[in-house]
Amino acid sequence: MPLKIIYICCLLFLNGFVQAQNFRLDSVAINLKQYGLNSDHSSLFLHFDKNIYTNNDQVWFTGYLLNTVAESERYHTLYLSLVNNADTSIVLQEKFLIKEGIAFGSLALPDSLPSGRYRFVAHTNMKINDHFDGEFTQPITVKSTTINPLTANVSIFKNFDEQTKNGTVLLQVLSGNNRFVENAEINYQIGNADETIKTGKAKSSVIGELMINYPAEKITKKNNLLKISIKKNNHLKYVNFNLPVQDEKMYQFSFYPEGGYLIDGLTNKVGFELKTENGNVVQGTAVLYENEKVLDTIYTNLQGIGSFVFQPNRLKRYHAQIIGTGLNQYDLPTILKHGVALRLSAAISNHELKAQIESNDQQQVHVVVHDFSNILLQSSFDLQANRPQNMRFKLDSIPIGLYALTVLNNEYKPIAERIFFAHYNKINRISVITDKENYTTRDSVELDLNAIGRQNKLLPAMVSVSCVQANRLSIHNNQNITDFYFFQQLLADLPTHQFNLKYNDINYLNEVLMVKGWRRYQWPTESLPNVRPKLVSLEYSGEVLKNRKQLKTPLILNTFAGSNINVINTDSLGKFNLTAANLLSEDRGRVWLNIGDKRYANYEVLLNDPLKEIRNEVINQKISLLVNQTTKLNDLNQSINITNGITLKDVVIKSKKDNFLNFAEHGPNRCGDYVCRYNILNCANHAGYQDNRKPLKGKSYARSGGGTIVYAGCTDHEDKPNLRMLKGIHLAKEFYTSDVSNKSEPISFATIYWNYQVVLHESGNTRLVFNTGDLTGKFKIIVQGITSEGVAYGEKEINVAEK
Repeated sequence: MPLKIIYICCLLFLNGFVQAQNFRLDSVAINLKQYGLNSDHSSLFLHFDKNIYTNNDQVWFTGYLLNTVAESERYHTLYLSLVNNADTSIVLQEKFLIKEGIAFGSLALPDSLPSGRYRFVAHTNMKINDHFDGEFTQPITVKSTTINPLTANVSIFKNFDEQTKNGTVLLQVLSGNNRFVENAEINYQIGNADETIKTGKAKSSVIGELMINYPAEKITKKNNLLKISIKKNNHLKYVNFNLPVQDEKMYQFSFYPEGGYLIDGLTNKVGFELKTENGNVVQGTAVLYENEKVLDTIYTNLQGIGSFVFQPNRLKRYHAQIIGTGLNQYDLPTILKHGVALRLSAAISNHELKAQIESNDQQQVHVVVHDFSNILLQSSFDLQANRPQNMRFKLDSIPIGLYALTVLNNEYKPIAERIFFAHYNKINRISVITDKENYTTRDSVELDLNAIGRQNKLLPAMVSVSCVQANRLSIHNNQNITDFYFFQQLLADLPTHQFNLKYNDINYLNEVLMVKGWRRYQWPTESLPNVRPKLVSLEYSGEVLKNRKQLKTPLILNTFAGSNINVINTDSLGKFNLTAANLLSEDRGRVWLNIGDKRYANYEVLLNDPLKEIRNEVINQKISLLVNQTTKLNDLNQSINITNGITLKDVVIKSKKDNFLNFAEHGPNRCGDYVCRYNILNCANHAGYQDNRKPLKGKSYARSGGGTIVYAGCTDHEDKPNLRMLKGIHLAKEFYTSDVSNKSEPISFATIYWNYQVVLHESGNTRLVFNTGDLTGKFKIIVQGITSEGVAYGEKEINVAEK
């Protein structure tokens, strides 16, 4: 065959090969795109004024929709639930308006709220593929002056009885002043939604105790939840407790080979994470073994993370043993006979990404950079056995954020992956400058704010601002908008950081991405159906029945929410929807629904409030009750709290009553209205005080902020035959500003300044002025929000001393 013909044939073959190669890569891109659509969700963040509250405290927040799956105008309602972590009971639920992607709100915590760990859970009104879209959780701690009328202690009395094969739990029921509660009605259930192991009913003994036996050998990590309800008179108490699992190791020792797998004969870097069984990170030391030979001593840091480098041999066994915790052995992952090792010099990069790839046999691989939705960069490599290949990717064309570097084999299956962060130098910040560092009580604070982007460029921004006692901010509950947007929402349970801001510490981020990032190595290689996500908006709806039958003609309804009055028409069957505009209320979120027909006694209104659906979603969430604490193995009986100076303590209240099973009768009326010692109606500065009294209808009282008001009385909360009270959408109210010139009224707010929405200009400083109160000590100013180039955060600490 002539040489020219051979050359043409080769070109045609190569061209066909390249086309086939591109087709295969295109199919991967299409599948990845569909995976992104199926796993996409909106990003919601809430900035709360603090994360440690007292009962009857005021809560202030701003919500930011950072990105949305649906059009932003479809998001109109923020649903906020307060959940008690001890028993997953919902303390309260409220609705707030979302407008142009922002929500503002405030609420008062119940006076009866006992001390404990709680969480706010926020949802938007949208659902995607039958899942709530844009869920956000903020853990809080409550330090309460209220004595809980019922308390319960649950402990393991016996782990395992050889004869009965049972374990035993001891339940102790006490009153708020630590007296035994006799004959309390107790119901309990062991198991989960899919499997119930045991149920029972009983009463507490004369010393308030009950022994609950459980089949220890049937208990697993999936069914080990013990749920207890306790009733005495009209008081209820719910308790959840995780039963121990037989022969379960005390610690979780997890290994994360860089790239995803250990490869025979190749140098592998392995990240590892050490936790207690309840989720607290462990700072300790372990020994790495090859068969029974000591290979290395390895350590975890304050975040419970460490790493080591070694060259595994698949014919040998590798395991670790934690020093000082017994003889439990923790095996390393299986070693693959064939594969590639992927190594990054650093997972935090600016303009370029440097990596190294090595195979233990000869093969062709394809390397792609993607965001789990789109392939952004790609290259192919012919690898020789045991010869490392250096790679360098220019990142100029991709935005700031987390990405994956994935290696595909010649069948376009993922065989290694590594998460990295691009353009770390482009993270925005808020400059917070005060006129001085030290202030006195009732002093004036001048604050200058700027949003700053890369190369110190000033940016326009919209931010929320708080100034709060530093001991009302626990590092264990802390979240900020930058950590959340770039890391937390994508990687979930990030370990705590001793200096609060995770994104500021490159070493921390490198360690975390080593053990957290490759968990996203989940995207499928099989083709996914090309189905568009199903988007549904949760709306308030209802139906009117006449004589318990469907209507045959439309009916007129009216809604009253302060000055917001609307006329609603049902359809011919009596069905109707209430829009967000119908539910806006300045009257503490209350809306009255009126049946216009004078023969209202014949009608019945059935209502469908989305809060009911959200309630079911929230109470079924399973959470870890103890997280983000560090345990040192040289002090196994003590958890190390690295928060630095949280000094707010529980208040111990002594009672002379023998049977304290009722809440105190002081405080507000059934509408929540009260008068403080200075004759001020609903005085925010004295909420929850013991000497508050109920206001009298027709009497004049002073108003917070000045002036007087005649109290019109408490609107009855009960439904009338022609009226139904609905839970409407709260409109934001202004932050209460104390009169510093009034020396007779103490100013004891922990939050001395809050502003929902402050506009920062790219032209220069934005100045805010506010006053300190009567509390002294350290205060922290926190500023966070959105700029023209993404999220931004800033903080500043000041000191307040006696004048």
